[in-house]
Amino acid sequence: MQDVFVAAADDIVDAGMKDSGIPLTDTLKHYLAITIARFMRDHPGLDGLTVRVTRAMEAHAPPDILRRLGDECLIATALFEGRLRRAGGSLRHYSGLGQVAYDAAAMTEQAHGFPHMRDVIASGTAQGRAREGLRGLVDAARAGSTVARERLAAGNVVAFPSRRWIG
Repeated sequence: MQDVFVAAADDIVDAGMKDSGIPLTDTLKHYLAITIARFMRDHPGLDGLTVRVTRAMEAHAPPDILRRLGDECLIATALFEGRLRRAGGSLRHYSGLGQVAYDAAAMTEQAHGFPHMRDVIASGTAQGRAREGLRGLVDAARAGSTVARERLAAGNVVAFPSRRWIG
């Protein structure tokens, strides 16, 4: 991996941790920087994530394939949230897929830290900071985003688990 990608990814992680106020463990911080750097070079596969994760789980895929799928879900939810939503999915769905893939790959810390890593990436990039209004914040809060929950709480809004809008 080229040093320029790793240096840029480290900057994104550091900025994201600062902007979100989420401290990551050293393990997650370094893992996240390497993951971001890898996807700066090799673009993530966003199409058919649900099908690909499901097939991998059913086939008892090796850990490296499951890790890659977890990484793709992480990058997709952090940077391509609008695209996932337009495809008919929720942030909570794709975050859950990523967590399941990491868990099946025996990457427990990444599975549990998924919402925090997602928040750090989103907070460290301009795309993540331009989150789409109230509905986007509610979806992110339901997916486990600490940053979204705090922003909603500041406006006295609570994101209940249901997707149904009362009105």
